[in-house]
Amino acid sequence: MFEWLVDEMSKIKTRKFYLVDGPASPELRAAVEASGWRLPPTYEEFVLRFGNAKLYRRSSYWLVEVYAGPREAVSAEGEPLVHFGRTHTSLAYFKESLLVEGSESPVFEWRHGQGLRKTADGFLDWVTSKCRWARKQYSNKEWAAIEKGPSPLTERELAVVDARRQFRWRVVGIAANGDLQFEIHNGSNSVLPSLSLGYRGKLRPPKNGPLNGGIHLPVSSIAPGTTKIVEFDCYKQFVAPEDAEIFDLPDPGPEDREQYWELKPTSK
Repeated sequence: MFEWLVDEMSKIKTRKFYLVDGPASPELRAAVEASGWRLPPTYEEFVLRFGNAKLYRRSSYWLVEVYAGPREAVSAEGEPLVHFGRTHTSLAYFKESLLVEGSESPVFEWRHGQGLRKTADGFLDWVTSKCRWARKQYSNKEWAAIEKGPSPLTERELAVVDARRQFRWRVVGIAANGDLQFEIHNGSNSVLPSLSLGYRGKLRPPKNGPLNGGIHLPVSSIAPGTTKIVEFDCYKQFVAPEDAEIFDLPDPGPEDREQYWELKPTSK
């Protein structure tokens, strides 16, 4: 049923473009089969084959996602929903009242400013159409590069990766303007232009939900062996400073060049 996706994935040499768990473990299979919801057969088949799936990476996010563990949700009108996936611009649900054992069920999507609308007759229609839409977001040149895979990290880039491992940082306060204050120590023998870190935060009311992303601290003024306080705006317009969570990112690979500011080409 999903051979078209398997075939497409087999041609891609860019790591992390698709992130899937793979065939379900006995524990996941048992959890899916014992779910209290009468989940559509095509959704169950997808989950048992791929597990959690993030498809079509674009920068630091994926255009289509399917959750192996659906989540309870409620519409604005109080109607019970089953949240099973998303695109970059919408959240995807089944309506609990329409779930029927052994049958497909319509898919409803929520978009900001549009509310909840039916967008597919069933999960197979939804995931197929969303993957087709996602594929069209890449030019032929971009897709050829994705299929080929990125070039290995250069010696300069490997040196940057080694240097960033030796930076130490911690949040030490909040500035009067709401910026977070970071104490940063450069334990390397190099000077980096930026230090990329991960970010999570809870959106300010009336918006809700998480904000996930990254920040790039300016560290070019921190010489090897020295420590300095750096203040940085960590989405304070959207997230209260005390609700921001900053964390280390793993070492970047060739496919991560765009997400790590310290790997950007230096101007001559």
